[in-house]
Amino acid sequence: MSFQPTTQRLILRAPTMTDMPAFVALLGDYEVAKNLRTVAHPYSETLFREFLVKVDQERREGTDFCFAVTRAMDGAFLGVVSVHRRAAGTWSLGYWYGKPHWGQGYATEAAWPVMRFAFEDTGADRLIAHWFDDNPASGAVLHKLGFAITGVIRVRSLARGCEVLSNRVQLTKEQFARKKAA
Repeated sequence: MSFQPTTQRLILRAPTMTDMPAFVALLGDYEVAKNLRTVAHPYSETLFREFLVKVDQERREGTDFCFAVTRAMDGAFLGVVSVHRRAAGTWSLGYWYGKPHWGQGYATEAAWPVMRFAFEDTGADRLIAHWFDDNPASGAVLHKLGFAITGVIRVRSLARGCEVLSNRVQLTKEQFARKKAA
């Protein structure tokens, strides 16, 4: 895929080895890692290399599209946004950003073109996502994007080493079209 969208402030592209120092430093912050299900803490260069191999393979298979989010003005690596195929017509949206980049609207801004990609290019009928109950900022991002809560479950957080409450949300293709048109 050659999908590399840009927004007013951001460039989204495939992650590369050049992202390793910033990626490992930002994801190595426990305050970031604790909000994700499958990220170990501490995060290491070895884990990053394994991640790159997996991301490249899944992109070629068309099952997973992960984008490095970088700032257009200086190329700074900010975080990641991705979509993953879960079942026929169902994809999940995920993202994380380094703590210095929280609260600046990057998550919402980067998610829009990736959601459009999921609905228009991958054939997704709906997107699902989740946010941990003690991370209301992520819930606010998903709410702004048009997602609605469908339930609450307990999930394991690798970084925390325990189960946490997770709010499950979803957005259909039709809801996205209405939100985009508004």
